[in-house]
Amino acid sequence: MVNLSPRSAALTIDDALHLIRRATFHPTWQLASSLAGQTPGMAVETLMALSPPIPMPDWADDPPEFSDFAAAAKLWPELQRWWIGHCIANVSMRERMMAMWHNHFTSDYVTVYAAMWMTTQSAMLRSKVYNFRDMALGIIGDPAMLRYLNGEQSIKGNPNENFGREWFELFTLGVGNYVERDIIEAARAFTGWRINGLTGVYNPQLADLGEKTILNQTGEWAYDDVVRITLEQPACARWIAQKIIKMFVEYFPEAETIEQVAELIRTNDYNIRPVMASLLSSEYFYSESLRGALIKGPMDFSIGLSSIFGLTNLSPAYVVGIMSSLSQVPFYPPSVEGWKGHRLWINSTLFPSRQRIAEAFLDGREAGSSMRLRDANDTPLTIDFVELVKQMPNYNTAEKVVENVARLLLPIQTSAQQREILLDIMMAGAPTYSWDINSGTAPSRIKLLMQAITRMPEFQLT
Repeated sequence: MVNLSPRSAALTIDDALHLIRRATFHPTWQLASSLAGQTPGMAVETLMALSPPIPMPDWADDPPEFSDFAAAAKLWPELQRWWIGHCIANVSMRERMMAMWHNHFTSDYVTVYAAMWMTTQSAMLRSKVYNFRDMALGIIGDPAMLRYLNGEQSIKGNPNENFGREWFELFTLGVGNYVERDIIEAARAFTGWRINGLTGVYNPQLADLGEKTILNQTGEWAYDDVVRITLEQPACARWIAQKIIKMFVEYFPEAETIEQVAELIRTNDYNIRPVMASLLSSEYFYSESLRGALIKGPMDFSIGLSSIFGLTNLSPAYVVGIMSSLSQVPFYPPSVEGWKGHRLWINSTLFPSRQRIAEAFLDGREAGSSMRLRDANDTPLTIDFVELVKQMPNYNTAEKVVENVARLLLPIQTSAQQREILLDIMMAGAPTYSWDINSGTAPSRIKLLMQAITRMPEFQLT
């Protein structure tokens, strides 16, 4: 049994870095410093409160047009840049939650082919991001989901089972906690939805409101009854608990740990906010053995690079390109199961690609090119290495610079031997007493240090 009781000790800088690596895409020294000294509960509430609104694209309210496929194809990259650009520029725990729910209630642009429906879905999830019950109800009549899983074709007498199958298998219960009959009967209850412009519309006359038996409960059930009955199942809270733990804490939780978090979910009637507040402020979350226990996904990796090095105005198109090259194309999951992640994010091809991307990033250029990093307006960007290090204490001591930069970039503590090697790389043969943060060589030395650290396997962990 893990210890889910609140941690009372104030956060150290390392604790704060651990929290923001897991709860946001912005693991910066500046943010960690602002949280250090707070209790974990206070820090988590601070991160939850950081939730800037996301402006919708100009075309978000336009009705989808399926006769102009060239225009529809053009909106896909605009859709990608819209969300990823918001994530780059804004510190928000809500966007980390959004990444989880987008990968839970999956739909893809190639199937949906209407950017407006994807922004509608995103807005729905964002507004209900801490309430699973409301999200579950909202996703049933969501236009993107209706198109993705053929719900708009499902009517009384001819139900389509795609959504019903994924509802149980992937969205709520997991395999082994329902039978085929439950899918068939739930599919009947999910009938009656159509898409009208930008919204899903329920028409009871097209719905099968006859008697059904779903998960051993019999009645004249409609779609909202399926939600109620499903969420009453003990397996549902366990399924959601497992998703949350995998995203925020560890990828291989024990069954007992899952059940503990599931009980929190049940107690709070699927209100996820108090669940996250408890989990991210618990003794369990801050266990030393869990630091570095997850592998960064491409979204963490690419947005993290821009944030750590102070380029929160980096071109979203470039970040989308990095993510896509590392097997995470925004709004295009590989299947209805979404991205499984963790160890699948790293292989003999992707790991060196990540190293090259980070090294080029620190050179101020795009990977595989001499083109400078630029913002959305095509203005060249420059990393201020000295200013980054001056945010840290003891920046005029070479050994402390190495120690602090390693603390920022790596989730696990470096050994004395590793720090000695990194110090030699930074100083390039010069004596450590000659270190001067204001010298002309300081920026290039700091860059050498950071490039050496980003090449380490540990940099891929979080």
